[in-house]
Amino acid sequence: MTQTAEKKELSPEVIEAHEKSLQLAREPSETRDMEQVLTYMKKAADGGHSAAQCNLGYLYAVGDGVDANPEESVRWFQLAAEGGDLQAIYNLSQMYASGRGVEANHATALALLRKAANAGHPDALYNLGIYSYSGGNGVEQDHQAAFVFFQNAASVGHGDALFSMGLCYSKGHGVAKDEIKAVECYKKSAETGNANGLFNLGLYYYYGEGGLARDLDLAQDLFQRAAALGHDKAGSAAASIAAEKEKAANAAADPFADIKL
Repeated sequence: MTQTAEKKELSPEVIEAHEKSLQLAREPSETRDMEQVLTYMKKAADGGHSAAQCNLGYLYAVGDGVDANPEESVRWFQLAAEGGDLQAIYNLSQMYASGRGVEANHATALALLRKAANAGHPDALYNLGIYSYSGGNGVEQDHQAAFVFFQNAASVGHGDALFSMGLCYSKGHGVAKDEIKAVECYKKSAETGNANGLFNLGLYYYYGEGGLARDLDLAQDLFQRAAALGHDKAGSAAASIAAEKEKAANAAADPFADIKL
């Protein structure tokens, strides 16, 4: 949930209600009282607190504590965006892009996305990087622009952006090809728990490239961690290494195992 500085004067009661909603929302899920969370959040949102409005829009978007209601979600995001809440501006761009709770409008979605990106929102920067990398959604393909967007998002530890920077370095898209820098990006992405970053780093350890010594154990571990996060190729990659290691162990135990008369 978001918490941003307010640009307008708010009553102490509204500010207190917002803080109380955040405090209650942070309780463990098994003891969290969503009815109380909503009570305080609605009081703050009705009082004009833009962060509370954004949070309330999120709850309506995902159906947490309330029935999912995309239209109501958009309404609260719009109010929060008008109050300058950066997360709400980004969320609203996604609603317009997907047509959830509002008629799909890619031009409006892109304008909101650019507004959020210009203010430094990491997900907005990353999404603009994806649009620039592939082209589409009203954005021309431009690998150099994509790399800059990824770089800006990565500067605050965005795992997907770090992975995408690594991909640009691996392929030489928008930047000079550099396997060493690609590995650095994949390592940082993996540290955030990014499945793609883990998988690609595993590939570099498997092949012993990018300045890395070949390390099947580490590659297998990285593949297994990526698989646990849902990477569709990582499980089979880990299994292949296990089979390769077993074959090597058997060959070492019986050096004549593959020799037939």
